[in-house]
Amino acid sequence: MSSDPTASLERPQQRAQPPAEPVDASGPHLTFRPDIQGIRALAVLLVIVHHLGGHGLSGGFIGVDVFFVVSGFLITSLLAREVDRSGRVSLVAFYARRARRILPAATVVTLGTVAASTLFLAALRTQTVITDAIWATLFGANVRFAMVGTDYFAQGEPPSPLQHYWSLSVEEQFYLVWPVIMLLCAAWGLRRGRGMGRRLAVAVLALIVVASFAWSVWTTYHSPTTAYFSTFARAWELGVGAGCALLLNTGRWRPPAAVTALLPWLGLVAIGSAALWLTPSTPFPGAVAALPVLGTAALILAGGHGRSTPVARLLSSTPAVRVGDWSYSLYLWHWPVIIVLRSHVGPHRFGSLLVQVAALAFIFALSYATYRWVETPFRTGRPWRRPSRALAIYPVCLALVAVGLVASDQTLRYRLGEFGNEPAISTADYPSGKLAHDSYVALVEASTLAAREGRAVPSRLQPRLLGLRQQTASLGDCDYRTGTHKLCPIGDTGADRTIVVLGDSHARALSPAVEALGAKYGYTVYVLVYSGCNANALEQIDRLTGRPWGACEDFKAWAREQVASMHPDYVLVSTSYGRYVDPDSGDVVGPSGSFDKYLGTLQAGYRDEFAGLEPDAGAVYVVGNTPKLPRETGVCLSQGDPDLGDCAFEPESRATRVAKASFAAAREAGVGVVDARKWFCADGVCPSVVGNFITMRDSEHMTPDYARWLATPLARALGIAGHG
Repeated sequence: MSSDPTASLERPQQRAQPPAEPVDASGPHLTFRPDIQGIRALAVLLVIVHHLGGHGLSGGFIGVDVFFVVSGFLITSLLAREVDRSGRVSLVAFYARRARRILPAATVVTLGTVAASTLFLAALRTQTVITDAIWATLFGANVRFAMVGTDYFAQGEPPSPLQHYWSLSVEEQFYLVWPVIMLLCAAWGLRRGRGMGRRLAVAVLALIVVASFAWSVWTTYHSPTTAYFSTFARAWELGVGAGCALLLNTGRWRPPAAVTALLPWLGLVAIGSAALWLTPSTPFPGAVAALPVLGTAALILAGGHGRSTPVARLLSSTPAVRVGDWSYSLYLWHWPVIIVLRSHVGPHRFGSLLVQVAALAFIFALSYATYRWVETPFRTGRPWRRPSRALAIYPVCLALVAVGLVASDQTLRYRLGEFGNEPAISTADYPSGKLAHDSYVALVEASTLAAREGRAVPSRLQPRLLGLRQQTASLGDCDYRTGTHKLCPIGDTGADRTIVVLGDSHARALSPAVEALGAKYGYTVYVLVYSGCNANALEQIDRLTGRPWGACEDFKAWAREQVASMHPDYVLVSTSYGRYVDPDSGDVVGPSGSFDKYLGTLQAGYRDEFAGLEPDAGAVYVVGNTPKLPRETGVCLSQGDPDLGDCAFEPESRATRVAKASFAAAREAGVGVVDARKWFCADGVCPSVVGNFITMRDSEHMTPDYARWLATPLARALGIAGHG
């Protein structure tokens, strides 16, 4: 998902257009190449169709890679032309051109997206969009979305309407370096001859392409999500385009007629086959990205000799050139329109042909307006030709985005009723005969009754809705995903008795309860958790690579060693489930296959894990059956004007069956069970708010505030209460 912003090919003055610089790269005498606009049109249409649902183009995302090559070609053509003309590169002039071409349209779309999110999306999602807008405005969106993509707690969250800005960030990061390299090579050429400068530029570029391609292949194998957003893994694609520019700039590109006739068709076939053959599950970019990248290079070089071919005529046709003109705005607008509209009307309605045609028409209307009244005036207007004025666009855009984000944030706060006075739910609101004797269970029952009555959401929620997604239990210096093997005692750190919390993100979510329990009843607590890495004896599959997860297995072995050496009074296991290697067949098994068969394998893995812990601890308990809900509680509570009933859900049955399998495994292994369902649900309904506590930070992990509130009932369930 990228666009080359700068890359709008600027035409010589024609018709009533304001004067504009001619840009192309067929040699030292640069002329407008309409086929490049056609390539951009092809790229953006591939991306749009793919994001509308594919419609046969499962690999349409490779339009981004086409854009990268075109971008590298056009920018390097400009730089090479400047070196030929003056023997130098003006960085001030370069970044002034970038500012007036990129920033106005990008800022308009950013502000429009934030405004639409504020109006049509849940407040919790809009708050995330505000954060995304900050990263996008600072050209760090690729870093942001790489972190989100590898964040275990972000799994299942819908994509950001600003996610496509990652490609813009990749380009701008590349262009922080490449013009400087061209400048240094030009300076070398002034001292040693321009031919030496050109050869040095080619050598440095070749090194960048080779190193980046190698890194892309390596990191795509080991961490495909990181690779997808990585500038280092994408630089070679821009470099291939730059290489085309340097080659054509020499004026020596004179291919035989047979090559001229064949090359454009090979380019189209390469791009088309990639769009049809690749899928979103294909590890990408890696080596397979060479198909669309080299295909684009073939199209660029095929048009660089000045001869007409059927493909060049198609790409140079008026409709193709017009779409190419608008391609930057089309790229900017298409994704937020699709994401906001799909979220607002629902995936099912969005899938209808009528809605998609209407969405496409709206995208084109917005793009035309942005091109006509935003892009063109800044790109060609005389007032913006002065570098000082053009460079001032960036701080102005930063200020405009800041004002827009503050306005959105304040709107969200009012919408969420942070300034209201709705009371918390209390057991006193209902006759005692309707509620359990246990005060904690009774409050859950009262909250369920309040939800059935459709009562208003309390105003002073714990934690607050804004920032709910950031509510994860702190691990301090002992986040074992970093590779550390430290031990971080919490609770009553001077106590002789110990509790070990073991498992994955569910154990982490439980840890504030155990920490409070330890502080109150005199236990040192150690939290040995690794998000995503289940407490199960089966070999787990890494969700990011699809291969056995060595880091997880290493952690589990280390954690078992710690339990064996500590001999804690209690080991509390809380865990979820994933995909594993079946020890009998060697096949990968997961919940998407035969679920009954999967449960049997899963239960055996749980049993072996729990049985292995039992000899090394005073007592082992499996704490589980916290509900998995069909929707994020925070999104529901912040969407429109819900009452408590709108955000009360039935728990997902599959997770309940897994919890029962883990309890059965615990009993087979001779260890204890704490069923937490009664602290979250009553009569088959799970309210999102208990008292004034939001119970879940997402759809399956309890909030730290609610976990701390459960410390006392957890202590009673373990038989600890009263022993302090």
